[in-house]
Amino acid sequence: MKKSLLLIIVLSCLLLPAAVGAQESPELRLSLLKDFGSALGGSIQGTFSYRVSGPDDLSRVEFLMDGESIGEDSEAPFRWQFKTDNFSLGTHTMSAVGYTVDGRTLQSNTIQRQFISSNESNKMLFWVVIPIIVLAIAGRFIVNWIANRGSKQTGQPASSGPFGGTICPKCGRPFAMHIWGLNVVAGKYDRCPHCGKWSVVRRVSPDALRSAAEALSTENEDSGTPPPADDSQSLSKQLDESRFDDL
Repeated sequence: MKKSLLLIIVLSCLLLPAAVGAQESPELRLSLLKDFGSALGGSIQGTFSYRVSGPDDLSRVEFLMDGESIGEDSEAPFRWQFKTDNFSLGTHTMSAVGYTVDGRTLQSNTIQRQFISSNESNKMLFWVVIPIIVLAIAGRFIVNWIANRGSKQTGQPASSGPFGGTICPKCGRPFAMHIWGLNVVAGKYDRCPHCGKWSVVRRVSPDALRSAAEALSTENEDSGTPPPADDSQSLSKQLDESRFDDL
């Protein structure tokens, strides 16, 4: 008798947690969607939406902000839109309560976010975007420097740079487009370092630049003239010769 009673107690202890788990209500899942604005880490600013998913018999969802109701939806998909500017700055806790057809009440998970002002959002965005732009530009300079290193070592003028390369329509020589060139609808208004003339040019492919450079090198070899110097070489030569000028 005692053994039977002990066995019943042990079985009850083992089966009770499973029975309780089976009777638990399905979880109501709450997620936060960005409609318009910024979301950096745990800080948000702009227009966002609650989004709730639950059991098939979910009939109504009440949306809470810091435990207080801010709206409800009775049609799937259960969603509620809000603006952070309509609430005080600081940390807020978002949650939802769902009601099923058979009268059950379901509690959702909670989401905490810090509401910030538009000025704070712009500052945070600035400090995130600017380093990315700087790194992208620096990477572009490095890649083009490596690509042009071989041509510079051979004494040929650089025909490509961070802003691409082009061919002068006046003298037909390739050159690297400059940062100070003016962007126009048809291309870039830039100055050729070889002939010194300004014209509207467009970026050309590396193959076209290579062909133009080879044609220029062949022309110089046939004519017996040295390759044209770039602006920096010409300026250095003028400075050296100016030492012998009478003042």
